[in-house]
Amino acid sequence: MDKHSFARNHLLTRSLLSYLLYPTSCIYAGFMLFRRRYLYRKPYRAPFKVISIGNIVSGGSGKTPITIALANALQALGLKVAIASRGYLAGWEDRGGQISDGTKLLTNVANAGDEAMMVASSLPGIPVFVGRKRSAILELISKSISPDIVILDDALQHLKVARDLDLIVFDSLVGLGNGFVIPAGYLREPLSSLPENAIILLHSKNGHTPNQELMHCLKNLQLPLFMVNSQASRILRDNAEITPSSLMGKSISLVSAIAHPDSFEDSVNSLGITYHKHHRFPDHFAYQDDAAMTNLLNDVSEYLLCTAKDYTKLQSVPTLKDRLLCLNLETTLDSALVDKVMELIEN
Repeated sequence: MDKHSFARNHLLTRSLLSYLLYPTSCIYAGFMLFRRRYLYRKPYRAPFKVISIGNIVSGGSGKTPITIALANALQALGLKVAIASRGYLAGWEDRGGQISDGTKLLTNVANAGDEAMMVASSLPGIPVFVGRKRSAILELISKSISPDIVILDDALQHLKVARDLDLIVFDSLVGLGNGFVIPAGYLREPLSSLPENAIILLHSKNGHTPNQELMHCLKNLQLPLFMVNSQASRILRDNAEITPSSLMGKSISLVSAIAHPDSFEDSVNSLGITYHKHHRFPDHFAYQDDAAMTNLLNDVSEYLLCTAKDYTKLQSVPTLKDRLLCLNLETTLDSALVDKVMELIEN
């Protein structure tokens, strides 16, 4: 059983195994609650406003597209914005550094990481930094530039830095998983650990409507709740847009290394694109393991369609580049959400 099948059968739904692991998850949940409330009483406070965009559920919930959309919205309001990403599994994850100055990229995807490079490529005029030690990166930012606000991508569990606001993202399809905490479920920590100064974002992709049980549970948290929508919008080839109709009758395979590959298939289906195979790799896969990529390299399809996150890495594979297509999602924020963020920042 692969990782995705395990998650679907035991973490997103309740099974005999998840019930057997439940006592262990209660111990882990208790530790995470203690950690959040008592271990980091004096976090580092940056000399500018700091927002964290994170999730309490394991795996992807669409944090990075929301980071990009919010950065664009705040920049349009006249704020000087910077982004700090962890750079998960990247060369600069431990050492940290600036990967974009807002006008040009300063390193490659191997050093920056897929998500950070996706952010940097999507946000002209906005500097992007990476590094696992967020306090050190915030200090680097304060010495390098003078932003009004820094957005931390994926930092809800990073408690060594103070935030003015936490945006917590839930995927409308995945929801809370089976409602249990790791290892019995999909939650990283119990819902009771969520910070008081937080906003809940329910992320809906391709028009998916969240079920009423999930909506009821999130509303019971008594935190501001906003919907965020992402829709498959453009297909790019060599940075030029092509229409989905131009792919009619073509042989296409999908390629992804994301937490929820089923959501990528939904995006492709929403555009009426037919494919015959989906090459699924582990989240953040670097596409450097020849053994793991054998089937992909031997695929004779006319086109390989991938996510924007994967496109940053697959471009460097010479044998794939000429037939590589990138599917972009357009993420829309409620104007009331942007107003709420500005209100909390100003206060």
